[in-house]
Order: sequence, then C-alpha cells, then structure tokens
Amino acid sequence: MRITTLGHQQRGATLIVVLILLLLITVIGIIAVRTAITSLNIATNSQIGQLLMQTGDTPNNQFLNVSNYDVLRAADVVIGAAEMEHRNAPGKEYVFCYKPTLNQQLAATMDATILVPPAKNADRDTKATIDSTQSNRSGFCDLQRDFGSAREAVVTQVAVRIPTDTEAVDAGAYLESGIDQGAGSIVQNSKTTSTRVRVTTTSILPNYASTDLATVQKDCIGDGSAVGYINDAIDSDVAGKKTVAECLAGYGIPVNVQVQEMILQQLDEETTSPASAW
Repeated sequence: MRITTLGHQQRGATLIVVLILLLLITVIGIIAVRTAITSLNIATNSQIGQLLMQTGDTPNNQFLNVSNYDVLRAADVVIGAAEMEHRNAPGKEYVFCYKPTLNQQLAATMDATILVPPAKNADRDTKATIDSTQSNRSGFCDLQRDFGSAREAVVTQVAVRIPTDTEAVDAGAYLESGIDQGAGSIVQNSKTTSTRVRVTTTSILPNYASTDLATVQKDCIGDGSAVGYINDAIDSDVAGKKTVAECLAGYGIPVNVQVQEMILQQLDEETTSPASAW
C-alpha cells in the first residue's frame, strides 16, 4: 500500500511539473509575440516617418534647387502670384497638390486654390474661405487619388504664403554677409529686391484614416463644396488657428509638416554710367 501511494504521488508531481513548464512556455511565447509586435510597430513608424519626410522634401527641393529666380517670380507660378497678391491683400495662402506623376508645371497658378485665413479674433476651429475672385478649387489634394508615386501611399499638400510678420524684421537682415553694395562709389550703384516666402508641405498617409476618407477630405482639406483649414499658422495674425495637419491627425492619419522659408533676392548692378543731362 505504501508503494502504491508513492507511485500516485510521483505521477501527481509529474503532472504539476508539466503544467508549470507549459505555463512558462506560454508566458515566454506571449512575451516573444509582444516583443515582435513592438519591434514591428517601431520599424513601421520609422518607415512611415522616413517616407513622409522624403515626400515632403521633394517640393522644397524643386523650389530651391531646380527652379531659378525668374521662374519662381513669374505670374503663372504660385510664388510669383502670391507675391503680387500680397501687395494688395496680404496673408492669403496659395494651395496646390504636388503631383509628380502628372505632366504639369510645378506649382502652376492654374492648379492652385487661394485660401483666405480666418480673422485674427476668430475661434481656433474656424476654417478658411475661398477668395471670391479666385474660385478655383483644383488645388485641394484628393486623398483617394493624388498620390506622389506609383505605390499610392503618400499625398502631399503644399501651401505658399508671403509672411505678414515681415515688418518685424530688422533692416538689412536679408543682405548677404560681407558684401558692400556701394563699394567704390560715392553714390550707391546697385540695389537689391528681395521677397520672403514660406512654403509649408503636409505629407499625408490617408490609408490609415479611422473613418471614411470622403469625410476627412471635406472636413480637413476641402473639395468642390467645402473648404478645410489653413496650412500655415505661424504668423501672429493666424497663430493658434487649427491647421490641416491637426485635423488629419485627429482622424488617426500620419502626417509630416515641413516649413521652408526662402529669400528670393535679385541684385541689379549699374554697369554703365547714366547719360549726362548736361
């Protein structure tokens, strides 16, 4: 009887040991799965961030390294058009969708939409309006169609604005260091014209939206019947206003915003003396 009892006790101990080992294997497996999922999320987030940043860099690269002064100042390009509009009605945004897969001129005015930002004292969530004299809405990116590459992943909305805080910049702040434009002459024989331009690019991964893209399109960006939010909220007259990027992030969409300021400057130098009046 004693031997039989010991045998039952041994078989019971074996079962307990097996259950403990099974529990340990389960815990280790769960930890391994969670670690793998975490690593995958980190890698995915890193890839998303890099993709969005590279896509946002592309329009800025086109402006800075491909185009020249005369092209950018032309009236049929948004920078030139924004500069001319700024003289009479400052603060407007020229918005266009960057579509490198289409054969079109970069940032052509005919492909841009002119947004009028909300008043300075308006509520934070106040949306932009369309310039009544410029009713074109083709500048709004279509989140379901206007992808920047054949992989159909990223949509890039670009906004061009002439800053309205220019008056706060000190005189001569944009002159190149170490250059005396009046050197060798009693009367200044050269002059410069400069324009400060700010380009805001918002790169978007619409497929991560937590709701229907048509709803996101209408609420955040705009379409044929609605207008979304502004893109640039840096100047004091629009500071604190809700932007397209903030609206998109509220729907769970990954976005990357890049702001590039440039100074378009041309030096006109007198090469011959003016004709004498005497």
